[in-house]
Amino acid sequence: MSKVGKKPIPIPENVNVEIEEGIIKIKGPLGEDVFELPQNFKVYQENKFIKIEPVEISKNKQIRALWGTYRALLNNKIIGVSQGFQVDLILEGLGYSAELVGQDLVCKLGFSHPVKIEIPNDVKVEVKQAKGQYIISVKGIDKQKVGQFAAKIRSLKPRDSYKLKGFRYMDETIKPKPIKKSLGK
Repeated sequence: MSKVGKKPIPIPENVNVEIEEGIIKIKGPLGEDVFELPQNFKVYQENKFIKIEPVEISKNKQIRALWGTYRALLNNKIIGVSQGFQVDLILEGLGYSAELVGQDLVCKLGFSHPVKIEIPNDVKVEVKQAKGQYIISVKGIDKQKVGQFAAKIRSLKPRDSYKLKGFRYMDETIKPKPIKKSLGK
């Protein structure tokens, strides 16, 4: 039995859920999303809760392992259309900058050329400048796409432990390392 899978998923008041033969349509104030459920599982709605269960609780470990995973994925879809997801990145460094140009994020990261990243349609990006650093907010209704795009931005120039320049997540702490000095005479 899965501890996570057994928990019912609460449905917020501003979210509408329609269940049709393995396809769950979720509509909320931020948009619409669809969740396809595999054949080994069934979904039903009780009052303001959704429950997901395997068709038969058998000795198959894979079905029991996926029970909690599918429950978490469905819960993320419901949270996404009602509240949305946001990942914040900080860009620090002398001469480093970021700005939005049309549907592209253009970053100057100390390379010989500016780096352009095309922003996906279902992800929104905001750039703010404060105290010599740039704060880049990635927002959307799909948790996986928001996290993947934020990781793509961070991979351009991860923060260096020595000079403390580059991208880092808002809640990430990077311990600075001491600069190596030579013992010259």
